[in-house]
Amino acid sequence: MAKKKQFVTAAAAFAVAASAVAPAITADAASTTVQLSSDYVRGGDLDAALDKEYKGSEIYWYKSSVDMNKLGVFQTAKGFVKGQGIRVEKKLRVLNHAQDIQPEEIVLEEGVPASGLRIQPVLFADGVKYNKVVTYAGFSTEKAGEFEGTFTYSNKAFGVVTKTVKYKVVKSEVEISNVSSSVDQAAEVLSVTADVKNLKDGEKVELVVYPGKDMSATPIKADATVKDGKLTVSQKLPAGTHSFQLVSGEVKSAVVDFTIEAAMVKDVKAINATQVEVAFNKAVDPATLFANGVSGAFNAGATVALTSIDGITSGALTGKLSADGQTLTITSANALSKRYDVVVDGIKTKEAKAFAKYNKVVEFAADTTAPMVVSTVKKTASTFTVKFSEPMNNLGSVSYKLADGTSVTATATGVQNDFTAGAQEVTFTVGSEVAAGKQVIVTFVGAQDQALNIISPNPATASFVKGDKDGVAPAVTSLVAVNNKTIEVKFTEELQANPAITGFDGALTFKQDASDKTKYTITSDTPNTGLKAVSVSAGYTDLSGEAGAAYSKVLNFDVDTVAPKVASTKVVKIDGVEYLEVSFDEIVETAAALTTLEVTGTKVSNFVTSNITPVSVPVAKFVQVSTDKKSYRVTLADLLGVNSTKGASYSLDIAGNSTATPVALVSDLSGNAGPSTFKANVVRSEDATAPSNTKASLDTSFSTNGIEVNSDKTITVRFNQELDGASATNVANYKFDGAVVEKAVLSPVAAGKQDVTLTLKAGSNVFTGLRNVTISGVQAKNGLVMDAVTTQESLVENVAPTVSSAKLTAPGVITLNFSETVYNAADLAGDDFELYVGGVKVTATTLDTEDVLQAAAKNTLTLTIGGTALKAEDLAKGLSIKSVDGLDIMDANDNVLSVGTVTVAQ
Repeated sequence: MAKKKQFVTAAAAFAVAASAVAPAITADAASTTVQLSSDYVRGGDLDAALDKEYKGSEIYWYKSSVDMNKLGVFQTAKGFVKGQGIRVEKKLRVLNHAQDIQPEEIVLEEGVPASGLRIQPVLFADGVKYNKVVTYAGFSTEKAGEFEGTFTYSNKAFGVVTKTVKYKVVKSEVEISNVSSSVDQAAEVLSVTADVKNLKDGEKVELVVYPGKDMSATPIKADATVKDGKLTVSQKLPAGTHSFQLVSGEVKSAVVDFTIEAAMVKDVKAINATQVEVAFNKAVDPATLFANGVSGAFNAGATVALTSIDGITSGALTGKLSADGQTLTITSANALSKRYDVVVDGIKTKEAKAFAKYNKVVEFAADTTAPMVVSTVKKTASTFTVKFSEPMNNLGSVSYKLADGTSVTATATGVQNDFTAGAQEVTFTVGSEVAAGKQVIVTFVGAQDQALNIISPNPATASFVKGDKDGVAPAVTSLVAVNNKTIEVKFTEELQANPAITGFDGALTFKQDASDKTKYTITSDTPNTGLKAVSVSAGYTDLSGEAGAAYSKVLNFDVDTVAPKVASTKVVKIDGVEYLEVSFDEIVETAAALTTLEVTGTKVSNFVTSNITPVSVPVAKFVQVSTDKKSYRVTLADLLGVNSTKGASYSLDIAGNSTATPVALVSDLSGNAGPSTFKANVVRSEDATAPSNTKASLDTSFSTNGIEVNSDKTITVRFNQELDGASATNVANYKFDGAVVEKAVLSPVAAGKQDVTLTLKAGSNVFTGLRNVTISGVQAKNGLVMDAVTTQESLVENVAPTVSSAKLTAPGVITLNFSETVYNAADLAGDDFELYVGGVKVTATTLDTEDVLQAAAKNTLTLTIGGTALKAEDLAKGLSIKSVDGLDIMDANDNVLSVGTVTVAQ
């Protein structure tokens, strides 16, 4: 009730004040005071609420009489009328209003448009800061420094406030985010992308690579491209585990590890009965793999072998590379099955880097998949190639019919094929018996692959339509000499087969251009000289069967009479090894007579100049760079021999030699002999120990499979290299069927190899015999994880025998029964058990275990009681036995008896 009365009284007072229409005059003894009508102070504008004059005379107000922060109550403003001697008073109520703009410290980035300024904290008379929309002026980010700008808050109800503030412009910092990377292992290229902000003109971002993750070593750097805030950069790198980061001035991204794999075989698998697919991580140089440099028989310098462990020989091997050079398909003469020792060695990448030797036992499952027809391709108007899913042993019964059912003979005038056992593609030639436009259906009944699986479906069919000649004969469009050993001939259209060439001396090799099937490059093994009439014989046919006319042209094989010259020499470092690279001014080949490089010259080391000891380098170490055929490399270690000193500089004279006779080093393709000597200046650094790119692997020279069971039933696993300790001692990486590995202990490195000793959990190995063993997940010191190895090992069970019962069978004899046969080597009384009476050990009485040889192991043993004989009261208290530390009762496999306290029955 009191609250209601108070409210009514206050409301009435407000109504009276607000309704006053005329000033009230109050007289006192000293002066006259005039009460002016009350009002509100709106928007903090006190002047607007105060009267300017009274009856034509100006009023002067004491503004301090009004507290602008006192809200919600009427205050009395006091003043006087100038020159009239009249005091004035006016009741005012201050409404809430804006008083100040109070921004936090303002720091902007140079070159970045100002943002985040429109909302600022505005202080009101009630003491509260409200975030309000303001206008601003004078804020510029054109240059770094300290400046002033203004904020203005304007609102009809709450007034207008303007504030001048200081702000800073700082140099903007590049922001690098969303860094992502990938490695093209085939090309050995790291590619990195990222988002970049605040990169100004003249600034750049670099990719910085730390070889071997060594941040103290000289890094490899590459400038990145940044467009529309997106960064891209790629860099070819040597093999190894490295790290990288993006760097712009002082701004650096996080360091990321990555691996460039060394050239290696990634996988070997059988794809059918006679074909094995070998996957590489980089493109293979076919010149190092095949005898002819293309496909087929393997190069004598390369090793590609499938050696059967189970007596199922592979027979002769041939191969073919995929278009990208990363997959080799090996075809064997015989069907493959079971285990083979697979060796791939002695081959190189297209950049002349050697692939790591691959030597593993691989099991090929017997082929049980039925072959099938996969495609039919028209080669010419009358020849067609049918491809099967795998090499075929035989085509079974083959018959030919036209679409209308008319039989076609398997003769030269009908249809013939060129099948030979082991072929996967068969060419069918349609003769005159079949008219152009007629469809031929070939039926295979009982065709078998090399594993003698029958074709599916059986019978299977293929079909093709004989074409007709197109009426346009092919013709030669150009015939040119490239050099003294090479000519090129181009035709108007693709041919069915290689053309016949005359007038070009030597054994000829034909190569159809991969991209332009109308062009052939023909290479001779003999240099041709002078003017020669070279002819393309008549009879070359296009794909429709039209024959072309003869073509002849006189070619000049002395087009190149200029001897090749050394263009440059430089030291290059590849995979940490220093080479002298010698580049010539044209494509060259090693001179046939060259046997050695003879090296002489001077050496400057520690400011002392001396003659070097002559060095003879075998020609085999003078290796041509296969990518351009203009350059050769020889390692500085070979070139300098005993003269090699880190930091020394050398002036070398290098001469070609053949049985003590100077000869040219190289010749060009026209047979022009190159220089027999050249000079080179080199500074020797050192050959880095290249980061190991070899995965952890078992040492199969140790106990045949790298695993040996020791006499104490521990197991030693030997690896070929130093290991990462954490992975090597992780018991989860060792799996023995029917047993549990409880502990793995790593031994110190010895002779480059490292052993892991495994202990099986007691009682986990419940049977004796051969079982599968899988070892995986173990890393070499370089971080590369081993390929999982599955092998076999014979283990002896480790289940300890137990006491199944104990009974006092005579006044001085306790008989023990065991869970299995046991034996006890001769020992002394008390060496196995102690006697307890009523739970208290009896020292005056001993127990002597029956001695039993291992060969006579049995299920019971007796304990003979010696010393103080047992009494009736002892029996009444109860007997028990406990084992002692020297217990040596064992089962037939030398597992020591597992026993605690055993109660002796009476």
